Amino acid sequence: MFRKLKIKFIMTNIVSLTIVLLMIFSGIYFSMKYWIKFQADMILNTIARDEKLSSDYNPSLVRFFFVKMDPYGKTIGSDSDITISEDDMETFKDLALKREVTTGNIINNNYKFKFLIVPKGYGSILVFLDYSVEEVMIKPLLFISIFISLVTLTLVFIISIFLANKSIQPIKGSWEKQAAFIADASHELRTPLAVVTSNLEIVMENETETVGSQKKWFGNIQSELERMRKLVDDLLFLARADAEDEFPKDYFDLSGLLFKICDSFMPLAKKKGLALTLYNKDNITAYGNEFRIKQLITILLDNAIKYTGCGGKIHLRLESNATMYQLSIIDSGEGIPKEHIDKIFDRFYRVDKSRSRAYGGSGLGLAIAKCIINEHKGVINIISEVGKGTEVTVFLPVE
Repeated sequence: MFRKLKIKFIMTNIVSLTIVLLMIFSGIYFSMKYWIKFQADMILNTIARDEKLSSDYNPSLVRFFFVKMDPYGKTIGSDSDITISEDDMETFKDLALKREVTTGNIINNNYKFKFLIVPKGYGSILVFLDYSVEEVMIKPLLFISIFISLVTLTLVFIISIFLANKSIQPIKGSWEKQAAFIADASHELRTPLAVVTSNLEIVMENETETVGSQKKWFGNIQSELERMRKLVDDLLFLARADAEDEFPKDYFDLSGLLFKICDSFMPLAKKKGLALTLYNKDNITAYGNEFRIKQLITILLDNAIKYTGCGGKIHLRLESNATMYQLSIIDSGEGIPKEHIDKIFDRFYRVDKSRSRAYGGSGLGLAIAKCIINEHKGVINIISEVGKGTEVTVFLPVE
C-alpha cells in the first residue's frame, strides 16, 4: 500500500511539473515565434514603403531583395541585399504571383523567403525577406527548453523520491499505530466479553437456581460490563481527541477542584494504608475545561495510589506564578524503569501487563491524560526511579 502511495506521490509531482513546464516553455516558444513573425512583417512593410532597409534594423541580420513591377506584372526594377541571380528573382516573383495572395512563404531549393506585395503608383512592389534566420533563432530555443525540462524533471524525480520517503514515514507510523491500536482495543474488549459469555453460560446451565444463589456470576458480569463501558468511554474520548474537537473552556476554581478530588480519594488511600497529603494554595482560578482537568488529576492520582504499596506516601502539590500553574503528584511507589518512561503515554502500553490488568487498568489512562494536557497547551514531565517512587509534574499555562 505504501509503495503504491509513494509511486502515486512521485507521479503526481512529475505529471504536475511536466504540465507546468510545457505551459511555460510553450508560451515562451510561441511568443518568440509570434514576435519574430511580427518583426519580419514590420521589416517587409518598411522595405516596401521606403524601397530600402531602414536604419533602425541591423543590415547584417536582415537579408532581402525586392522587385518593382508595372500594372501588368512586368519587372521594371529590382534591388537585392543578398547574392541572388536575376533569373532566381524572376522565379520567386512568378511563384509569388501564382499564389494570388499578397503575403506568404516560399521555399525553393536552398532559399526560404517571406514575401509581401504592396501597390505602388507605378504598379506594385514585391518584397522578399529571408526567414531562415527565424529558424536559426527558434531551434536553439526549442532545444534549450527541452534540455532544461529534462534536467528539471530528473531533479524533481530525485527530490520527489526523497520527499516521498520523508512524507510517508509519519503516515506509515500512524498507520502502524492505528493497526496496533485496533488490535489492542479488540483484545481488551474480547476479554470482558469472554468473561460475560462464560458467566452467562453458567447461569443458563443452572436454570432451576434462584437469582440470589447465582449472585456471584451476575456480579462478575456486572463488573466486566462496567469495565467494558469505561473502556468504550476512553476509546470515544481518544477518537474525539484525534478528530481535534476542542472542549469548551471557561474559568474555574482550580484550588477548590483539587480539594474535592483529594477528599474523594482520601478513603481509598486510608484503606490501602497510604498517607495522602495536599499542599494547595487557595483562590487559584484557571482557564480550561474543568471536567477534563478533573479527569486528568484523577488519572494521575489513581495511578499513584495503585502503584504505591502499604505504608507509602503521596504528595499532591499545586503552585502557580504569573505564567504557569504547576501541579505535582509525588509518590513513594514502585517506580517506572527508565526504558519505559518515553512509552507510557502510548495507548494500551503497560510496563507490566499482568499487574496492570490485575489493577483493572487498560493502558489508556496516561494516553488520555496526555491528550488533555495537549488540549490545554501544557507539558507533562515524569521523573521516576525503580523502588523509590515517581514524580509527575504538569505545567499548564495561565491564559
